[in-house]
Amino acid sequence: MRTVLSALSMLLAVVLTAAAVPSLWIERNILDEGGFVRLLEPLRSDNGFQTALGTSLATTVVSSSNVPEPLRQSTTQAVQGLVSGLTSDPAFPDAWNETLRESHRLNFSQGASASGFTLQLRPLAQVLVHRLGATLGLPLGDAPSIEVPVGTSQQRSWLTVIQDAGNLALPLSAGAVLAFVLGLLFARRRGVALGWAGLGLLLVAAALSATAFLGSMLAAGQGGSGSVASVFASRVGPLFADSFMPWAGGVAIAGAVCLIVATVLGVRRRRSVARG
Repeated sequence: MRTVLSALSMLLAVVLTAAAVPSLWIERNILDEGGFVRLLEPLRSDNGFQTALGTSLATTVVSSSNVPEPLRQSTTQAVQGLVSGLTSDPAFPDAWNETLRESHRLNFSQGASASGFTLQLRPLAQVLVHRLGATLGLPLGDAPSIEVPVGTSQQRSWLTVIQDAGNLALPLSAGAVLAFVLGLLFARRRGVALGWAGLGLLLVAAALSATAFLGSMLAAGQGGSGSVASVFASRVGPLFADSFMPWAGGVAIAGAVCLIVATVLGVRRRRSVARG
């Protein structure tokens, strides 16, 4: 009975680990605002994405700003030139981080109503409006709220699932640790129990790595309508995969440690039996 209980506990620990690791990653990198900003911060130096974003910004800012009608044509030409140098503006890094923070609140705050994942570009538009006003010598006021959809309504439902998964991170982690401890306590031969647990964790690490890779490939083909949406989807997938791979690597290391300890215990046990 102890052997059966130990095997079931270790199996449960491995299964819970397979669920807990992605949940923890989601909680730390998606649901947490600071983690979300750090995760997507590299996009500010992505030329392809920033070019698509700048084009969208230029069109929206000109149409919604308080530029007099006689100056609209010259303003459009000025904006096209300003957009190309937007990323070199000293205010751009802070504006991009604020864009990510406002986008996170827009999509993940309680009661968020966006139909798909949406970027709130007001902070970036404010930088562009400021540069435009300085060029024209006109006070253009504050930038308008600019919400650019970069996801579909189906992906909105995925966000709900992601939020639910992230909220389960703590109970899943606690359950995995408890099941692992019980598996060791029930085991008649702890080296064997550790060996099976290590093998299971290595399989989980391989499955998580493969899922992250396939997920990044799937995300690249799931962009919504518009160039910004398409480029965003193609860039975000690899960022997610690169961020998650160390977590899968941690599971692999834990599995390898369990196997090493199991091997050491097995060698000691055989030596003890031989001496007896």
